[in-house]
Amino acid sequence: MGFKTYHISLVALITFMVISSAAMGWALSTTRVHLAIMLALGILVEAVLIFTRLTRVNREILYFFRALENDDTSLRYSSNHRNSIINELHRHLKRVNENFQNIQVNNELREQYFGKVLEHLSSGLIIISGTGHINKINEEALRLLNLHQLTHIKALSQSYPGLSDRIEEMKSLDRSELILVDRETGIKKVMGLQAVKIKLKGEEVKLLTLQDLSAEMERKEIDDWIRLIRVMSHEIMNSLAPITSISTTLKEVWSEQGSTGTRQGISEAKVKQTLKGLDAIAEQSEGLTTFFESYRILSRIPDPVRKEFTVCSLFDKLETLVDHYRENPGLLLEFKCKDPDLKIRADEQMLVQVLLNLLKNAVEAVEGIEAAEIVISAYAKSDRIILQVADNGAGIAPELSGEIFMPFFTTRKKGTGVGLSYSRQVMAMHAGRIEFDSQPGKTRFRLVF
Repeated sequence: MGFKTYHISLVALITFMVISSAAMGWALSTTRVHLAIMLALGILVEAVLIFTRLTRVNREILYFFRALENDDTSLRYSSNHRNSIINELHRHLKRVNENFQNIQVNNELREQYFGKVLEHLSSGLIIISGTGHINKINEEALRLLNLHQLTHIKALSQSYPGLSDRIEEMKSLDRSELILVDRETGIKKVMGLQAVKIKLKGEEVKLLTLQDLSAEMERKEIDDWIRLIRVMSHEIMNSLAPITSISTTLKEVWSEQGSTGTRQGISEAKVKQTLKGLDAIAEQSEGLTTFFESYRILSRIPDPVRKEFTVCSLFDKLETLVDHYRENPGLLLEFKCKDPDLKIRADEQMLVQVLLNLLKNAVEAVEGIEAAEIVISAYAKSDRIILQVADNGAGIAPELSGEIFMPFFTTRKKGTGVGLSYSRQVMAMHAGRIEFDSQPGKTRFRLVF
């Protein structure tokens, strides 16, 4: 109704202006000067009224669109104006403004929703602009790359030489697998990459997904080792059993009939030498039997019996078991459990054994070091629970970092090479992983759940 009245009044003013102009022309032609002046004033008033009506409406609309350009929907429009035209305009602008507000709210909610989905993806995701700038990167991608932030793809070269060039060369739907070695920590990861190119608002962007294949490869490697150990243990134990039995029997025979052998022309020295050799055979056979029995453990680990417990209670039990280490001169053994509510669901006995293995290794690593320090801590990070054993020992040589989890591998004279292999297998059974970084004076083993 208001706009109809507005149009009628505008047409009326224009009509009066045209009539007044014609009348003024007639007055001037008939030398009626006073009448012409009055008509001219009337035309001026009509022009001002027309201009005011048009500019007032245009100004309101202009303010509205300028606010929209700046994503400002906070304008308020009154419906109590004396001018019915302005009231009608305000009602329409208010409805449009509310619609834009709803669109903004829905977009923000949708963005938050997709942001949450992005953060909870099990794979890393990076959105890269055409210029190489990072539009979006989720927490999993930062964790896989061991970075706190990433703003440009070229920055990857600082930690992973050549990776940024590899990513830039990838075309849409390209897949790639590569081994990444963190320059700072020396940790190796087998990473799967896949690129997809899409257009957003006319700009081509690249969606890059990252997946850590190390865990899958570790599980396959563990399965291969278990099969190998089972075969080796079976074959060697079957061969050792008769050797041990025969050597024991021969030793008994020679011990009982040593004097008879001497009478039969065999010297006492030969008898003693034979007995000594049989002792050596028996001892080596028993040693090999014990050695392979220890590795049978790796192929016979029972399924974990999971239950929920607090990490602090786990540390309390562990501290009791390793309290004797505090008797070592110069050793500071510290347990840090800052969050008493931090809980984990796992096989507690298995986890205690894994931590005991790591602690034993740490104690051996700090032997002979003044002010030796071992810290056992726990914390939550990116929906993961991490138990860490850190020491200030000499560290692990870089060339050994890829071998320490292999069965049979040990750097200790009396070591069996079972501890870390067992620990890795237990973590795999808990759908977790064991990782480490090491440098002189700082070695950290982490159990990641």
